[in-house]
Amino acid sequence: MSRFKSDFLRTLDERGFIHQVSDETGLDDLLTKETVTAYIGYDPTASSLHVGSLIQIMMLHWFQQTGHQPISLMGGGTGMVGDPSFKEEARQLMTIDKIEENIASIKRCFAHYLNYEAGPKGGALMINNGEWLRDLNYLEFLRDVGRHFSVNRMLSFDSVKTRLDREQSLSFLEFNYMILQAYDFVELNQRYGCRLQMGGSDQ
Repeated sequence: MSRFKSDFLRTLDERGFIHQVSDETGLDDLLTKETVTAYIGYDPTASSLHVGSLIQIMMLHWFQQTGHQPISLMGGGTGMVGDPSFKEEARQLMTIDKIEENIASIKRCFAHYLNYEAGPKGGALMINNGEWLRDLNYLEFLRDVGRHFSVNRMLSFDSVKTRLDREQSLSFLEFNYMILQAYDFVELNQRYGCRLQMGGSDQ
């Protein structure tokens, strides 16, 4: 018998999808009481997603199937930096045109698993974080957001620590990625009432 009351967490648990939950009881209770909006982010580093993204896509699929609203967040802003997680070297920087071309191609993948036409309450959303990241004022962002992040804590994350332990270069550009990624949650919460982030075990 599952330890979860909510349909969504029970479904994920049955499929072995759950690695960690920051507040298991609180989330389970929330999902049984109201419709929740959640997101997973995808960086458009290629014209298609690889098979490793299928588990995350299916998490969004089951989220919608159990009565909640999923957001597939496209990294039109973060894709300009590139996720340093578990990479031996920096990603090749892409132009905005190439990023947008990749996003348009990736959208076709999601259409097979998520219903974006189910109406304002149940319809999935596809959002591009370039909407808010590309126009950030750098000095204001450092002052208002950057001051809340501990460099010591950031250095302890596996995505950074692994590169440094191997004595492989990690650029300042890449180091900023996790701050931009965290800022996405703030914007999604304010704009769409998003209260939950999901992702792979590296998130």
